[in-house]
Order: sequence, then structure tokens, then C-alpha cells
Amino acid sequence: MDYPVEKHGIRFYNYYFYQVEKPITIEARNKQEARMIIKEIIEKLSDRYRESKIVGETIIIPLLGVSEKVVKGVKYIWVGESKVKGGWLPEDEYRRQLALSKRKQ
Repeated sequence: MDYPVEKHGIRFYNYYFYQVEKPITIEARNKQEARMIIKEIIEKLSDRYRESKIVGETIIIPLLGVSEKVVKGVKYIWVGESKVKGGWLPEDEYRRQLALSKRKQ
């Protein structure tokens, strides 16, 4: 099966903490960057994270046109860094561009 992914670029690194249900997700280009970020923000997290230990790490590759995230109430769709700087497009703009491209076909 061929998935629409970029070989290089953004990845989601989920950090799981002992006896904490919800992982912390870091968006980064590589493992080293993700680990630097988690070290920087760990002190800003709630006590349940600060008083726990990281027990797992997973990596998720965003799928073009499928992966999404919400920032400040705005939903973004992953379109890839070759399409737009940063790789994320607001959902309404993504839908508009998708409709335009379908009309051209």
C-alpha cells in the first residue's frame, strides 16, 4: 500500500509518562529536536508529568491531506512542506483548493 507521506519533514513524537494516561505530542523534524523540546517544556507541564518518568516514545508520520491538528481553535490539514511553508493549511483553505483542483480536472 502506498501512503501519501513526505520522506523528510515533520514528525509527531508522542511521549508517554508512567501512570499518566495522555501522552505529550511534540511536532519536530527529528528525534533529537523532539527530545530537546520535551526537555525545555517539561517544567511547564502539570505536576503529574513533572513527577513522572517518560516510559515510551512513538513517532507518527503525517499523511498528506489526512493528518490534522487544531491550534487556537483553527483546524489545519497536513499538505506537505512542498505545498506551503510549514506544511499545514487551514481546513477551509484546504477544502477551497481541493474544490478548485477538482473543477480543473
